[in-house]
Amino acid sequence: MDKQMIYEMVDEMLDMDGPVMIGSLQFYRSDILKRLDPVAYREVALEFVNSHIDDLLDDLSRYGHDEGEREFIRERLAELEDF
Repeated sequence: MDKQMIYEMVDEMLDMDGPVMIGSLQFYRSDILKRLDPVAYREVALEFVNSHIDDLLDDLSRYGHDEGEREFIRERLAELEDF
């Protein structure tokens, strides 16, 4: 999972309730946050990644008996930790 894919997933999460309407114009929450407060957008992305890391660590403790599964989880963790 590369950084671009993570940002796409974050955008999807932020935009899942549909656009914000101002008059007859529509704006997506992800675009609003990116443009008005890029630091906050990055924080949301980091929270998203940390949440996935926590989930994978739980999976590792739960399903860690299978070496193939353990290796898959470790690879996913390494990808996220590079974010």
